[in-house]
Amino acid sequence: MQNRPPIVIKPEEGKAIKGTFGGYGRRMLTDEFSQKLCMGILYVSPGKSPHRWHAHDRPDEGEGLKIIYPSGFEEAYLIVHGKGILQWEQDGEINERAVETGDLIYFPENVFKHQLLNNHETPMTVVYATSPPVR
Repeated sequence: MQNRPPIVIKPEEGKAIKGTFGGYGRRMLTDEFSQKLCMGILYVSPGKSPHRWHAHDRPDEGEGLKIIYPSGFEEAYLIVHGKGILQWEQDGEINERAVETGDLIYFPENVFKHQLLNNHETPMTVVYATSPPVR
């Protein structure tokens, strides 16, 4: 049975995100609205990362940030504007792949330690989605 209307969330209604990642953003779809999905937008300064090196199999704490990844966590980044380098550590080596506007990066469950780096001179805009939401 259909019994719920769509929800529009305005930018000013999103939860402000400002941290050590070198930019700012908003978590737009929060657990106030969904227990299954989280979405937001990040504006990343040149030379910075939207999220420092991390893995999803352990809490990420430090420098005023604490993220608890739930079991089965998956994530995706859509590069809306800009260019960067996706980096991941595999078997003790750092791997890299260039990404740009229009590319989608999918981080499956049990993904290697990774980060996205804006290695260009202009800001990068990234829309992200996670499932289930982080705490």
